[in-house]
Amino acid sequence: MKSRFVVAAIVALCIGALGASQAFAAPAGDAGATASKKKSGGKKGGKKKNKVPKSKTWEVCKHGCKYKTIQKAVDAAGSYKAKKKYKKVKAYVKVKPGKYVEGVVLDGTKKKKNFDGLTIMGVNKNAAKTILEGTNAKGELGPAQNGIEAVDVNGVVMKNMWARNYQSNGFFVHAAVQSGQECDGYTMNNLITSANRSYGLFAKGCLGGKMINSSGYHHGDSAFYVGETPCDNVKWTNKENPAIPCQKKPKWTLLKNDVSYENVLGYSGTNSKYVQITESDFFNNGAGIVPNTLDSEGFEPQGWNVIEKNNVFWNNYNYFLAGSAFHTVSGGLGKVGNATVNYPTGVGIVLYGGDGDVVKQNNVFGNYKWGIASFSGPGEIYVANEGNDAKNMNNTVVENSMGREGADPNGEFDFWNDATGGGNCWASNSSGASFAPGNGKVPLEQIYPPCPQPVVVNEQVNSLNLNAGLQLDPNNESNPATLLGYTGANPAQTQECSWVRKVASHPPFEAFTPVEVAPAPGEVTCP
Repeated sequence: MKSRFVVAAIVALCIGALGASQAFAAPAGDAGATASKKKSGGKKGGKKKNKVPKSKTWEVCKHGCKYKTIQKAVDAAGSYKAKKKYKKVKAYVKVKPGKYVEGVVLDGTKKKKNFDGLTIMGVNKNAAKTILEGTNAKGELGPAQNGIEAVDVNGVVMKNMWARNYQSNGFFVHAAVQSGQECDGYTMNNLITSANRSYGLFAKGCLGGKMINSSGYHHGDSAFYVGETPCDNVKWTNKENPAIPCQKKPKWTLLKNDVSYENVLGYSGTNSKYVQITESDFFNNGAGIVPNTLDSEGFEPQGWNVIEKNNVFWNNYNYFLAGSAFHTVSGGLGKVGNATVNYPTGVGIVLYGGDGDVVKQNNVFGNYKWGIASFSGPGEIYVANEGNDAKNMNNTVVENSMGREGADPNGEFDFWNDATGGGNCWASNSSGASFAPGNGKVPLEQIYPPCPQPVVVNEQVNSLNLNAGLQLDPNNESNPATLLGYTGANPAQTQECSWVRKVASHPPFEAFTPVEVAPAPGEVTCP
């Protein structure tokens, strides 16, 4: 600026006849005009460039807002972000308290829509104040299936809402990985789900995400579900030797500070991988935490999950009974031998066909059948898994507290393992914990070897063991001491016939109350 006035003074001396006022007025004015002309392409008074905002909000409420439905606000936000100029703008759909009878869909496959990074949130931190109601809610093809569904959307955030009474799920994010879709890095925070026909919080085909500070109850499958975790290669298998990791640089999904009660399963994860479940409560479900391997979804098996520091207790809800507040959406897991099998009830944690799962530092008590169970889905003779992918291998079960030091024991056994697979180990769990021995033909230390154990690969181990008397009894397939006999109970509600109640009533635990279903007269007839 100083040099600019020196030049102005020299100019003034040279053209003094123009007058002092003109000489001193010209430099500042001309310099500013030149800069302006350069910016506006030489046109005087050119338009200023519109500034792109860092964030933009679309408000939803019943009265006084531009948007009366969440769907219309979501569509507006998606159209806005579809413009290249606004692609990186942080978009918020903020929903004021009220009941919204609708099913919201974020379809990332649509042209001229971009929902990536969109946040949909109740403005009140009390999630119960902002309700998505499924009863009488309409979708494009009839009744609304989900509270909020996001397909092929990355980084979506849902928080501070309650989704209830939907035909399928509460909050649902998913992607068809084989078609190039993605649903990575989602966040579900401070959500409530209830009485949805299948799942509460549901993620399928996603790389990494969060389900935190949320609760769910009365679901026909599970309150929390993470399934079909993608691998780096769509043709990945754990049958290579040496084994190749599903993801070279794993993207983890976190479940933390969640509460799941009175569901068929507290947590279910078909072919889930890299899921950490921690510091959460799973109680009064049919079974508590159940990662599983099934042919129904891709990227088998489930594995490399970490289940730690949870309370898993009182999972004795017999949802097969007529008096249940909800009923299973499943017709069973299929036939094994002559039996139609279901998930086992009365169990805290189930590792079904897992590879490399870690179960540690959990508080497991008051489950009437087993505390922690691990088993394969046979792929030979008694076929439960067509590709023989559901092998019980390389799992670590350590430092778990079982039965509250005898005050609230688990039923038959604290630990139940079917003696299939290999590479599994148990160590530093509660002193005095009980282990299912089977028929005694296989030594206990061989069924429950200490840690560590050498890692095995799929082709080195079997998914069927007819010697130990744990997986099944070929001479008596209905033997409830075996996995097949128990899960294949007919009718299914008679699973409870082999439950073991070691105390007259559960002693108090924090602010929780045990809930069980009483059978109607004649509904359960035990041998």
